[in-house]
Amino acid sequence: MRKVFMGALAVVTSMSVAVSSEAYVPLLGDLDRARRAREATLELDVAAARKILDGADTSDTALALETARLRLYEGDCDGAVAVLSRPDLTNRPEAMDLGDVSRGCARATAGTLTVRDDERGVVVRLQDDEDRALVPLIVDVALRARENLAKDLGVELPLPMRIDLVRDQFTLAAMTGLPEEAAQTTGTVAVAKWGRVTMLSPRAMSNGYAWLDTLAHELTHLALTRGTRDKAPLWLQEGVAKRQEVRWREKEPLDDFPPVDVVARVGLDKGLGVELDKIGPSIAMLPSAEQAQVAFAEVASFVRYWAREAGDEALPQLVVRLKAAESSKDFEQAIAEVSAADFQTWVKRWRAHITGLPKDLPQELEPGAMPANVKEIARRIRLGELLQGRGHARAASIERARAHALIPHEASVRCHLAESLLAMGDTQNAAPLVERIDDVFNRFGRWHSLNGLLHPDTSDLDRPFRFGIALDPLEPAVACEEKAAPELPKDAIRAAICEAARRMPR
Repeated sequence: MRKVFMGALAVVTSMSVAVSSEAYVPLLGDLDRARRAREATLELDVAAARKILDGADTSDTALALETARLRLYEGDCDGAVAVLSRPDLTNRPEAMDLGDVSRGCARATAGTLTVRDDERGVVVRLQDDEDRALVPLIVDVALRARENLAKDLGVELPLPMRIDLVRDQFTLAAMTGLPEEAAQTTGTVAVAKWGRVTMLSPRAMSNGYAWLDTLAHELTHLALTRGTRDKAPLWLQEGVAKRQEVRWREKEPLDDFPPVDVVARVGLDKGLGVELDKIGPSIAMLPSAEQAQVAFAEVASFVRYWAREAGDEALPQLVVRLKAAESSKDFEQAIAEVSAADFQTWVKRWRAHITGLPKDLPQELEPGAMPANVKEIARRIRLGELLQGRGHARAASIERARAHALIPHEASVRCHLAESLLAMGDTQNAAPLVERIDDVFNRFGRWHSLNGLLHPDTSDLDRPFRFGIALDPLEPAVACEEKAAPELPKDAIRAAICEAARRMPR
């Protein structure tokens, strides 16, 4: 699961039908065959699962349930619904969650566009046709992340990889079973489940989000599910996914800012931390965005520390051992076997490590921190936006300069002020606002496109524009490299994205 700390959109999930325990009848049929089919499906080996289920007795409820699961993993949501609509499965506890997700998926994917790259083995399903311009980047990142996962975890994701890009959190919840309240609380933007990655289109967020890193993060979840038969504990799933989400690409500014070690320490000091092995079924289901932020920092910090101290081979070896594990005790034994200490010992070492680090986190970056003058900042930003939209650049610059004075390290506010100054022809005062990445505390797509415009790096002119696209590809100024219509970027992929961005309603 991947989340961002932004305002979430409304979400709806399907309702389950309660079943009386007195009416419960165990699944009947070839239970061993059903187990083998399920294991193959969880490992994303759909060909093997299909072979196991081929010719199944239609009266076998256990095999019928696994047939429905397989169809959902293959992206055949309507087929899964058809199987789960059988009277002998309708209200069964084992089938209810699967049925909710299958029906939600079938509704959400009606009329969608499917783009297949059969040569490279990626299938992308789009709710919005205009997102088709993003597909080449999705395919490229998926393949690069897959190669990296094989190297780092020893797990090769089977082809085709399936990725769904949806327009809102309503659909994200319906297609994955993510609880409505959890999505709203933590601002979840993507989920890896049912053999695919389902993620929000960047158009769903007003300022985009790190969508390409998110894709790599979610593919890591699929790889761990495959490699361990879904036996990896939550802290390991999320910690490894955080580690892998940036390893598919070159380093970028602010990759570890604020540092997860320090965020984890400050969060624990403030009582926002959670014991690693007691996080619960999902970080998305923690009570607040602040606790989710600290939990992500904790697991990322711990896995990075453990992987460094235990050695490069420890993580892939742990994946292998978890696949054969049968209980939580087996997990404790596995981690001790691959790293010469048990889990609790590693936790104590990690805590001692982060406690010894400098606690130099700016106050405004502490978990849960909000500017004391947040209403005044919001008012200035909104006034500046309205004035700029009506062509009053000078008046807008005054409001935006006041906002910048109140929150000087916010990248978006710097970009808004630079926009107004450029509209006035004042390049001299606009340029310093987007010159040094060290001056900002957050990643923002337009900061990079303006940086590329005002501070071109002759050694790699494209670099800032690649950074911008990775954060906010459907903002016209970012996608079009600050060019005015009808001029387009020279790169063909970015030119297509620019044209799609310009067609977006504003």
